[in-house]
Amino acid sequence: MARIRLRRIARGKGVNAMKKLFCAALAALVLTAGSVAAEPFAPAPDAEAQLDVMAASGVIQEEINTLYHTWDGILKSGMAKRSHYTFYAAVTDLNHNGRLELLISSHFLNRDPLYYAGDSISEEQKKGLQYLCNNYPSEVYGEAYEISVDGSTLEPYAINHANTQFPDLTRLHIRGRKTDGHYIYMVDTQRMPRNKSWTSATDRYDIVYDAQILWADVDLGVGTNAHAEGTASVHGEQVEPFYTSMNLLYLNKDVDPYGIEAEKFQRERLDRGGRRINFVDWQALDKDARTALASSWYGWSYESEE
Repeated sequence: MARIRLRRIARGKGVNAMKKLFCAALAALVLTAGSVAAEPFAPAPDAEAQLDVMAASGVIQEEINTLYHTWDGILKSGMAKRSHYTFYAAVTDLNHNGRLELLISSHFLNRDPLYYAGDSISEEQKKGLQYLCNNYPSEVYGEAYEISVDGSTLEPYAINHANTQFPDLTRLHIRGRKTDGHYIYMVDTQRMPRNKSWTSATDRYDIVYDAQILWADVDLGVGTNAHAEGTASVHGEQVEPFYTSMNLLYLNKDVDPYGIEAEKFQRERLDRGGRRINFVDWQALDKDARTALASSWYGWSYESEE
């Protein structure tokens, strides 16, 4: 699939330097297509044995069965051209305790932009809309598990996202900052909620963005630092998000999405976040779960700010 470039757009009095920087931040944090090559890591004790336990646990097969069951329901509902469901998995050690975690990220994709555009658009435009639909899920949810203390089983790990959007774990950044005894990680969750009022093609699509943090304790805690809303348009292969509102929740303050305060917030996240963790898709997991899980783990590294 073609790589989508983020381009500036003029609105009102024009684009200032702050907007340019904010767009660059979102491009790096939100619209990147995958992880870069990993740095060498210190392996967890008995990591290979733990990967064996994960692969044999039945969790991946259960997720695959759920995917097929959900897809069968989509087919029977007649929504196959407008909806899609998929999931990804990653192996991590977020709390640095040597017991590996298995993170599952499930995405429900809204394909209404492609459906309503039909065949009247160019191939380039179709690629742009496809990218938009694939990278802005309608809904995001998932599961987490951790190897037991004795290393013999894979146990459910609760995700505590009370009063906040469920995090898109495929957009979890790898560099943890140790705060009050916990490693805090950056998560960027972007969505394109389904708009039931759509009945035809449109030139702009509503999007939302949540800048979140995640930490590993007795469960995986999730908090939201900022929430932004806006629209995205597609011109050829280019996807252009434009945010019209932003609230810094930790300050309970509305700010200009392209102003100084938003720019400072995004810069700090860029500096602290690091690359994204290494996820594998369900097709690789279905083919050979053990190999796919190992490839995800080999992409992990303990990049931390003490």
